[in-house]
Amino acid sequence: MLATQFQQLDNYLCHFRQLWQFTPFVEDDYPWRTSYPSLADWLDEQPEQSIRLWQAHPEQLIHDCSAYLPGLRLSDELVPIPHQDTSVDAPFWLKTGIKGRKWQQISAFSGLITAKSQPIVEWCAGKGHLGRLLAWQDGCEVLSLEWQEELCQQGQVIAEKLELRQKFHCLDVLTQSSFRYLQQAQQVVALHACGQLHITMLEQAVENKVQEIRLCPCCYQLIPQAEYHPLSQLAQKSELRLSRQDLRLAVQETVTAHQRERDKRQVERRYRQIFDIWQRRHLGKNQYLSIPSAPDSLFRQPPLAFCRWAAQQKGMQFDGQHLLHELTQMAEHRLRQVEKMELIQQLFRRHLELWLALDRCLYLQENGYQTSLSTFCEREVTPRNLVIMASLKV
Repeated sequence: MLATQFQQLDNYLCHFRQLWQFTPFVEDDYPWRTSYPSLADWLDEQPEQSIRLWQAHPEQLIHDCSAYLPGLRLSDELVPIPHQDTSVDAPFWLKTGIKGRKWQQISAFSGLITAKSQPIVEWCAGKGHLGRLLAWQDGCEVLSLEWQEELCQQGQVIAEKLELRQKFHCLDVLTQSSFRYLQQAQQVVALHACGQLHITMLEQAVENKVQEIRLCPCCYQLIPQAEYHPLSQLAQKSELRLSRQDLRLAVQETVTAHQRERDKRQVERRYRQIFDIWQRRHLGKNQYLSIPSAPDSLFRQPPLAFCRWAAQQKGMQFDGQHLLHELTQMAEHRLRQVEKMELIQQLFRRHLELWLALDRCLYLQENGYQTSLSTFCEREVTPRNLVIMASLKV
């Protein structure tokens, strides 16, 4: 069943790849305008109110785009994913120092884990919030692995104060061997382990034949190589070749971002567009010029300060002060077009995330695990709400 679901997603993403496999911010027009002219013309006519509506209600965009994109389907229609509702009700003193939404994630995830008299390894533990709840709910032994020594010390102090069977070990799982900590009669768990961190966990759990695996993957783009190397044999046969930028699309959501963060991002995007329009004119090349990360202080100043800084980074001198009003208007127009491109990409975001999650599921299945994929909380709690559950077959 997992293989069939993966193949359906793979065919779907390959068919529509022109609509999602590109970087909107560097384009000065829809890269698919000639392939989907009616969609492009329709989007050009849409006012800013429509953009805001679709950003808040993506399901409406799917409905509105269907007339221009035959075969467009929701990810849940293509690959239905079951939901697990197993939140743990814990005493208030276990929640101390944990923000509300983070606690909801931990509580929901921990409900998927039963001790079965097996010790638990908490991968990339941080302060061990998840491990603490697991040690409390089953009275089991929890080994929390974390690379930051300060967090290990803080977590150990809390565990000892609460008299829980939780021990911390300071370990960088990407550069140091974790084999001595992984054994067959164990469960290894990770909530929101990023990219290569959770890939390493899966590979080492498979090699050590760890009995139970519970993983909520996150930040797929945080890998060392420029191109993604699929884990499963089936994914390796796919025509898709995914860059880090493609992987970033899979986690590109702002449903939990604060308004202040969204406002800051919008200012930065506007300033970068102003500079990009100027540099194309200045250099006589219709080509995006990558600029490094800028200090936050620049985005609290007028755009002239950023443009001067950006030009300096590229060995140029900004001479467009007298053009700033015109450049700002052009940048606003470009940003609206970029937002429309991003909205079209978002039609395929969840499909890509499921593709990546199923690649991990199939990898475990190919290595002797009975594997399932489900959601463990609502997306308002966290957009990264997929959980991979795997048990080694006897």
